[in-house]
Amino acid sequence: MASHRNRTSAEGRGRRTGPRWLLPAVALAVIAVTAVILLRPGASTEPVAWTRFDTQDVHSLAFVGDDAQRVLFGHHGGLYESTDAGRTWSSMPLRDDAMSMAPAGDGSIVIAGHEVFTASADGGATWTPVVTDLPSLDIHGFTRDPADPAHMWAYLATGGLWESGDSGAHFTRVREDNVLFPTAIRQGESTRLLGVDTNGFVGSDDGGRTWTSLSLPDFGPLTSLVATPDGRVVFAGSPTGVFRSGDGARTWTATAYQGSAFAIATTADGRTVGVVSRETDFFRSNDGGATWPGPD
Repeated sequence: MASHRNRTSAEGRGRRTGPRWLLPAVALAVIAVTAVILLRPGASTEPVAWTRFDTQDVHSLAFVGDDAQRVLFGHHGGLYESTDAGRTWSSMPLRDDAMSMAPAGDGSIVIAGHEVFTASADGGATWTPVVTDLPSLDIHGFTRDPADPAHMWAYLATGGLWESGDSGAHFTRVREDNVLFPTAIRQGESTRLLGVDTNGFVGSDDGGRTWTSLSLPDFGPLTSLVATPDGRVVFAGSPTGVFRSGDGARTWTATAYQGSAFAIATTADGRTVGVVSRETDFFRSNDGGATWPGPD
């Protein structure tokens, strides 16, 4: 894959025609979207970038476990890692297209992308391709169960959502229509899926087989989605900013970040948020998106 623009174009070919807010972000970047930014008194209106990656595209971002200091950034050529909250970065020993990544509490990391499905059991030091029966490895969305890292879902460019309970060896198609940005959260003793389809934000309590509508965003087009493991806080990205939900993607408010948000990550408590812009700048908030200062 050459760029994020190619990624979103492929997603458009792999799903049914939907409303304009669901179309690829770059294709709709010329559409003016006005957002009212709700700030706490004294909050900065000018986020400060910590670094610029200068990669040819932006794919994924993730904090590793509960460590707010360790951050991974995925792009077409592999992974960058920071162990000092995003101040400095180094390349990891992976040169594959890190379109989606899913670290887990057991130290494992799974990367899924264009013809890429690989895993590390040692925090990213070594990588092994996942042997799977998926009909395609053109994976445009991927998530793992916070309570069971072997339980996972993949959204394929060829269509549909697929579920595995054995670390990806075997998958079952649970939905024929596409669900973008599949995100697994744990609520009590059950696992819930969040995602986006032609109805807006949707949720599933049966592994992706049936879905209910949650909300229709007025800040699209959507470019990214992330949630805390318990689903208490959900963040969504668009070309105009980062938006926050405290009720499971039903209602939304704007954060103080007003730029493009092509990749988002959050820690388990929802207070630390990372964003990478279309221009490959990395931003960080330590108060749930209220302020975005530079590094100390």
